[in-house]
Amino acid sequence: MRFNARDLDAQTLLTRARKEATEIFSKESTRRDRTLNTITETCLYGHSAELYLISQQGFKDDQRPYKDLYDTSGNSVEVKVTEGSYYVPYVLKRLNEAKQQTWRNFPDIAYIFIGDKKTYDYELDGIYHWNETLNRFTKQRN
Repeated sequence: MRFNARDLDAQTLLTRARKEATEIFSKESTRRDRTLNTITETCLYGHSAELYLISQQGFKDDQRPYKDLYDTSGNSVEVKVTEGSYYVPYVLKRLNEAKQQTWRNFPDIAYIFIGDKKTYDYELDGIYHWNETLNRFTKQRN
């Protein structure tokens, strides 16, 4: 899966990102000393992948707070975007830690995209599934 964020509906993307950024900014625990502008930029970066999956792949928005999407089978999916493949192990570490916190009701499926902040090109690094035996997310084999 590859796309360029410039091909997405800019108004829809901005509306989605601003909504989540405002929610994040409203609490010090999620704000973590960041400005609303900084949070909005981070949300735009991540929501680009979400909007692509909604508009091009048939995914549905998950309206619950801090949840991402439902795939075409109705499974809850976490969507992450990072700057390079060298960051994917760190993203996986954070996903594994989040999954261990049972109160979060964290999804069993994660999509990780690599997003270039200069060119706006995005590419799917992989689809990861929670492996109960290994107690971590593992990449789905094609």
